[in-house]
Amino acid sequence: MNKKKDKHIVLMGFKNAGKTVVGKELARRTGMPFLDLDDEIEKQASMKCREIVQTQGEKAFRTIETETLKKVLATDTPSIVALGGGAILAAENQELIREHKKALITGDKNTLFNRIIKKGRPMIFGKEGTDREAFERVYTEREPMYEQLADMKVDNSGKVESAVEEIIKHLTS
Repeated sequence: MNKKKDKHIVLMGFKNAGKTVVGKELARRTGMPFLDLDDEIEKQASMKCREIVQTQGEKAFRTIETETLKKVLATDTPSIVALGGGAILAAENQELIREHKKALITGDKNTLFNRIIKKGRPMIFGKEGTDREAFERVYTEREPMYEQLADMKVDNSGKVESAVEEIIKHLTS
């Protein structure tokens, strides 16, 4: 994986699809470092992503997210990078990740909904409609973008090891 296109492995997908869990296991299996973009944002800003959105607004958060993504992808060490669910909304971020290997981590839609709602209604759902209606709206908006950007689609509905194996198989074929 020495060509520029293969520099980083970018994991993307909907909130609670398992990008971080899959990324950590993939890092363990490959020996590559793992970075969670939201964790990197929080380190840099010294506050939680949710707090940034609440105090500075989503636009400010997305700007910080893009700047952090630029820094992470500019590193020389090939890494596994888990994006936040909405990172792909910005055209600039889509362009930044285009030259890297990209895996779309998916899961059962109902399971995703239940995982998300268990932690309370996220800010990305806005205030309109029921929890389910808001989930469907956001999911419908993002899923085609993920599909278009991904080099591979990996179902994480089963065991994490199976999803990781699928990524490794795709990377080595």
